[in-house]
Parts: sequence; C-alpha cells; structure tokens
Amino acid sequence: ALAYGIYKQDLPAPEEKPRNVVFIDLGHSAYQVSACAFNKGKLKVLATAFDPYLGGRNFDEILVNHFCEEFRRKYKLDVKSKIRAVMRLFQECEKLKKLMSANASDIPMNIECFMNDIDVSGSLNRYKIKPPQDPSPLEGI
Repeated sequence: ALAYGIYKQDLPAPEEKPRNVVFIDLGHSAYQVSACAFNKGKLKVLATAFDPYLGGRNFDEILVNHFCEEFRRKYKLDVKSKIRAVMRLFQECEKLKKLMSANASDIPMNIECFMNDIDVSGSLNRYKIKPPQDPSPLEGI
C-alpha cells in the first residue's frame, strides 16, 4: 500500500475526497486484505483482515484431490499411496493454478511416467472446480 501511494502520481489533493483502494494478498499460506484511503502525501489505513489458515496451498490441495479422484477413475491409480506421485502432482497442480488464474479456458495437464510407468493427463478450468466438502478452509470468501 505504501509503494502504491509513493509511486502513484494522480492521487487527489489533500483537501479533496481520498481515493479508496483495497489490496488483496493471497500468499502461499495466508490471506490478507487491507482497505486504504489515499491523498497526495497521505495514507490512511481504513481496515485490515488476515486469515493465517487460508492461502494458495489450500487451492493446490483442492486441485490435487480433484486429480487424485480423476486418476483413480480414469487410470485405476491410487495416487495417495505413493508420496513421490503426490509430490509430483502438487508441483503440476501449482503450475496449473497459476495458468488458470490468467485463463478461463480448459488448461491441459500431462505427467509422463507418473506411476507404474503410466502417463496421465487431464484438464481443468476455473469454473469446474468443486468446493471442498468441508468448507472451513474457504469460509468467509
């Protein structure tokens, strides 16, 4: 927020109505929201909220669970029985999550020699993600 106020050139004068801006930071392990009011040379924090239990890792876990279920149906693979397979799937799901944040279309995912020398593939877009059965990690969004 401070960097925004320092580098933004078109902020209202101190006597004018301030520009309200909301900053959202969804990191790997935490979620933070700050509402600020800006005038030229002045910053006022209006409100902040923080959730230390919600982050990008929760979305990664939702994607991993989705693909574990899909690969179980499609390829008859028990992904969660092999830690190496789970870790590879987490890496691919993190890449998929980043691509889905910028694209609304289906994003393909292919993993060669995933388990038992089987190549797996799937696709997903941001509209097909089902919320978890236990809504507690995403409660309040």
